Amino acid sequence: MKQCSLNNFIASLGPWLDNNYIRSVSIDHKGHVTLFFMDGIRDTYDITDCDRSQVLKVCKDLSRSGIPVKEG
Repeated sequence: MKQCSLNNFIASLGPWLDNNYIRSVSIDHKGHVTLFFMDGIRDTYDITDCDRSQVLKVCKDLSRSGIPVKEG
């Protein structure tokens, strides 16, 4: 699991979004975000400087971009 700030997480999404590389996103009950990529790889992030509701806001933006987001 990678730890990062919300700003760093959002910045890291840019290249993946530009290339339609993210297949789906999952958010667990603790607010950890797992990105599932088209090639079968997945990365989990612990966003340390905000709460789950703020993480959900960012992921809802991903959902509006057509990426399936699942809450767990």
